Amino acid sequence: MVPDETMAYAMATWARFNAGVSDDLLRALSAAFALVAVADGELAESEVDEFVDLLRRKEDVFAGINFHELERVFRDLTDSLIADPEQGRVRACECIARMKGDADRCELVRSGAAIALAADGLVRAPEQAAMQDICAALGLETST
Repeated sequence: MVPDETMAYAMATWARFNAGVSDDLLRALSAAFALVAVADGELAESEVDEFVDLLRRKEDVFAGINFHELERVFRDLTDSLIADPEQGRVRACECIARMKGDADRCELVRSGAAIALAADGLVRAPEQAAMQDICAALGLETST
C-alpha cells in the first residue's frame, strides 16, 4: 500500500473498531492485546487464538459478545497497527487510558496484555516496550 492508502486503511479500521466495539473495557483489552501482539511487526495465529480464548474465559464479564465478529475486528485492528504503528499506538493508548483509576479493570487489561506477551513463546524488546506503554496509560508501575 502507498502511504495515503495505508493511512486511509488505518483510519477506516479504527472507525470500524469504534463502531463495532462499544464496551470500554473490551475496547481497552482489545487495544492492549493488539498493541503487544503486533509490536514485533507481525501477528502470530497463536496470538489471535489467545485473545479469543481470554475473552471466552471471561464470558461472565463479556456476556453477549459475538466472538466471530470480535475476532474479525481484532484482526482488522492488528492490521491497522502494523500499517500505521505510530498513530495506532496513540489510539490504542487512548482506549487503554479510559480504564485508569479502576484497579480491577486496569489489572484485567494489564494481565490480558501479559498473556499476549507470552502468546507466541518469545518476548522481544518491542513487546516489552508496548507493555510499558500500556502500564503507563493505565497509571501502573512497570516491572523491569
